[in-house]
Amino acid sequence: MRDRGLNLILVGVLSLFLAAPAAAQRGNVTGEVVDASTGQPLNGAQVVIEGTAFGALTNRNGRYLITNVPAGTQTVRVVMLGFEAQTKQVEVSPAAPAVADFRLEVSAIALDGVVVTATGEQRKREIGNAIATIAAEDIVELAPVKNMSDLLQSRSAGVIITNATGTPGMGSRIRIRGASSISLSNEPLIYVDGVRVSNDAGFTLFTGGQEPSRLDDINPEDIESIEVVKGPAAATLYGTEAANGVIRITTKRGRSGATRWNVWSEVGAVVEPNDYPLNYRGLDASGGTCRLDAVASGSCT
Repeated sequence: MRDRGLNLILVGVLSLFLAAPAAAQRGNVTGEVVDASTGQPLNGAQVVIEGTAFGALTNRNGRYLITNVPAGTQTVRVVMLGFEAQTKQVEVSPAAPAVADFRLEVSAIALDGVVVTATGEQRKREIGNAIATIAAEDIVELAPVKNMSDLLQSRSAGVIITNATGTPGMGSRIRIRGASSISLSNEPLIYVDGVRVSNDAGFTLFTGGQEPSRLDDINPEDIESIEVVKGPAAATLYGTEAANGVIRITTKRGRSGATRWNVWSEVGAVVEPNDYPLNYRGLDASGGTCRLDAVASGSCT
């Protein structure tokens, strides 16, 4: 039994010695990362071996070196801000470093949206308030928008536009999260390019009833975006007058680049297919009919 146990120990030790060289098989990965359009080396690109903790940054010459990478097929990934990420597979062995060169293409970056409020500019992802953004420029191109009321209608949760009267061209009532007062005004505050616009009923601006809507005088084609601030957040930013909400309208601005013209037109025609025969005929003495122009000319009695 003792000899048998000794043999098992020797076999285990021998197995460890045989497995050690295989586990210690490691190699290096190196290469160069450059800009595909200019050929200039990219400094600070992050190169990693996927599925492992091995990685490195490129130097000012665009070169990188990752050491002690496990042998076998490995996937090398390079990422850098402003460029598209790329991956390559290499065979890693102790004999020689595996080479993986990359030529990165420039990629557009989606920037954080900036919201301008009473407290200043702030990135949209950092806003804790309930702010809804309406992309007016995109809506006008697709929907039959005639005025500002159409632009706001059903575009944001909690914003309700109701016609105060059936008379065409009259004002609409705007309610954000319903009415908050029985006797006071329930209209939200309205800002156009950062300037507050009066919606006092005494000046017939932005009111219902038989008053015309000055809000609808703004051409939807000239609006770039609309921000709707709802609930207590509006009062926090703009004061107690904004308890009914705030609507911020941003108009379009000129942009650099070649001049571009957008043209649209409408064509209509009124066609009347009916010749109204009964209105132009009369009964004659024999019970037949004759046209009134024949009666006038004397050819029919």
